Amino acid sequence: MLFNLEYDRGTVLEGYLIPDGFSDMPHIRVSDANGDLMVLPCDQLKQAVIDSGRHENGRVGFKLDTKIIPDLAERSTLMIHDAKSGLLIYRRPQVSQLVPQKILRLETQLLPMVKFDYHCGRHFQYELSSVERFGHETALQAFHLNAIKSIYISGRLLLRNYEEFLDKGFKAIVLLTDPYYELALRIFLLKRMAKTQISFFGDRDKIILAPAAEHFAEVDLESDASLKTALKKAPQNVTNVLVSPVTRQLVTTTPEQLATRGDVAAAIDLLSRFTVVGHDTNSIHFQDAIGELFGISIGDLPLLSRHTALEDVATRLRSLHIAELMLEEDLIFDHYVREAMKPTAPKLLNTSASRHAQNSH
Repeated sequence: MLFNLEYDRGTVLEGYLIPDGFSDMPHIRVSDANGDLMVLPCDQLKQAVIDSGRHENGRVGFKLDTKIIPDLAERSTLMIHDAKSGLLIYRRPQVSQLVPQKILRLETQLLPMVKFDYHCGRHFQYELSSVERFGHETALQAFHLNAIKSIYISGRLLLRNYEEFLDKGFKAIVLLTDPYYELALRIFLLKRMAKTQISFFGDRDKIILAPAAEHFAEVDLESDASLKTALKKAPQNVTNVLVSPVTRQLVTTTPEQLATRGDVAAAIDLLSRFTVVGHDTNSIHFQDAIGELFGISIGDLPLLSRHTALEDVATRLRSLHIAELMLEEDLIFDHYVREAMKPTAPKLLNTSASRHAQNSH
């Protein structure tokens, strides 16, 4: 969907919300810190939307004024969401000191850092977490909110599709994970997905992950043999969600596209454009760097903690050659990143590391 706020003059504000469906009638949910105020239809005609063929009748605009909300100007915590999806369209600044930056936190884990995003996002005027749930077009629109200077976006995006925004004011941050631990986490979540709904998976994720969830439904996570058999017998549509996910996030443009060893250097080169790169083997470094970048207190920044049970699964996976093959690119990538992050490294992710990765195959 496409959305934006055209202006907020205190006593009147206007914007638009163009839904995915050509004939859908969009509605906005208006709220503030005390709760929901109302749900309103988008009833303002936008002729340009009709002319471009984006919507059947062009009634996608919304307007709030003092006739609708008498104390509109005093509603300092006013927020507007898409009533259907819950997507944030606009909000007035929620804190006195906003972080005056545009941030993309690339999520590389299948389990999102929800609490971390909430803690950080509230320091920005606009925030959109787990953006992959809303699709490519909606994600692009969030990056195009040019009138807002304080933006926090996070999600499992294929970064090549959004790389241009690193040249348009966005700073990228990422916390990387040990590849074997991430594989263990993915298998655990897929096994769980086979028996219950997982709220943080979007519709597209559910479609892509469904075959893998079915495949791992009965795997015994405490058995080397069971894990080995499940990985060896996994069909292509199952292995696609497991093989070197981080390298693929950095070099591919479609979920089906695979990476090769030759792509590792390109992945490192793109990562070198990030403002903050952390690794879960030293999460304190990541916390300190984020606190310094945002200018906020880092004492209570909540990060995902490792689970002992998944650590045990990761240990079992390390002994399986099939797991090593599936993670080949990510293991090479992870090695060079950790080497570059050592205190003795002259420069984080320097071009020398990229060249070595390129030559390793």
